[in-house]
Amino acid sequence: MDTLKQLVIILSFGFLGEVLSFYLPLGMPASVLGLVLMLAALGSKLLKPTHLGAAADYLTANMAFFFLPAAVTVLENYGLLKPVLVQLIIVGILSTAITFFVSYGTVRLCRILLARKGS
Repeated sequence: MDTLKQLVIILSFGFLGEVLSFYLPLGMPASVLGLVLMLAALGSKLLKPTHLGAAADYLTANMAFFFLPAAVTVLENYGLLKPVLVQLIIVGILSTAITFFVSYGTVRLCRILLARKGS
């Protein structure tokens, strides 16, 4: 499947998530809903990873491009952020460390449980 078709499939799930989020009061962001729908399609074998491969690889390789609007917004609103900049940096560092250690603990626990199951 060529990259454009794969990109259309990925964007279709995002659009479907937007539509469902608009019409159903699920309390879930549309982007997350679209990803859940894509995961369900992949899990049920309606969609195969090969249907998304090249487009997903391209989007992942160029992920920094998607952070540009957020970075520009932060720079434009620097005056608002300046009084709390130190607190934001501390929160960023702490949340990154907590996420790292929770992920490490989860992987370690999964490995222990899988080792017990294999024995």
